[in-house]
Amino acid sequence: MKRDSGIGSGWVGAASFLAALFFFTAGLYAEVTLEDPMARARRSLEMSRSLSDYMAVLVKQEQFEGKLAPEERILIKYANPDKVYMRWIGKINKGQEALYVKGQNEDRLKAHKGGFLGLVTVNVDPTGKMAMEGQHHPIFHAGIEFTTEVVLHDLEKGLKNEEVQVFDRGTMILDGREVMTVEAVFPEKISGVVHAVKKGETLWDIAALYHQDMYVILSANEGVKKPNDIKAGQSLLIPEYYCRRSMSYFDVATELLLKIENYDWDNHLYEVYHYRDLKFNVGLSGEDFNPENKKYKF
Repeated sequence: MKRDSGIGSGWVGAASFLAALFFFTAGLYAEVTLEDPMARARRSLEMSRSLSDYMAVLVKQEQFEGKLAPEERILIKYANPDKVYMRWIGKINKGQEALYVKGQNEDRLKAHKGGFLGLVTVNVDPTGKMAMEGQHHPIFHAGIEFTTEVVLHDLEKGLKNEEVQVFDRGTMILDGREVMTVEAVFPEKISGVVHAVKKGETLWDIAALYHQDMYVILSANEGVKKPNDIKAGQSLLIPEYYCRRSMSYFDVATELLLKIENYDWDNHLYEVYHYRDLKFNVGLSGEDFNPENKKYKF
């Protein structure tokens, strides 16, 4: 992976930001004043935590081994605390289902593939190889709250280090709703700490130790293509930030984070999470997270 790319620098502030004639790609942005991004992110996180439950269609796309995987469409049901049901409804993995309820099923993920393979239901470690195949995040990180926490965490760190530039990209209509678009740009050169892998350590162990995402660590280290491509004594770079650049789309009416696009240090799209047709506080019950539900195929 290249260690630098060509995004220019700008000023940094803590409470209010003034972005003056900042050029990015082909666009020219007029001088704007942006409210404290921490305040917006905190309100968004508080709003997501206040929801008792919600349903949405999650449209996600993730990069693996330098290539962007096809877009997936997933019906998601989420209820606090830590109840998640997913059914793949698009062309990719159609019919696949996954269910996780913290404290139940020995904290294991219950899942089955789509099509003929759907005849077999498995109960597996949610961070294990089978569960994480084709996924950046374990199922217990699914949902608007975790996505917002990632945004807030990097903003806090970037502002403290005076290394993040935050720009108001104005409002737009997304799925019929008015959204506020905010761009955060982190240092163009990837930085962080170097970790020496210990015997028996996994990338998941290392990610937890540094409070960093496992796939972010993986993508930042050349030669590490898969989570098990590490060995004792190997040096790994643990990036300071989650991504090089992010675009966040906050719903103006509810302040919820509806969509995020993250870009790697080569300025390539790394992942997209987009919550469409969101309906919250709909009264999901235990039956919605019951594997014996007759509408499910576990």
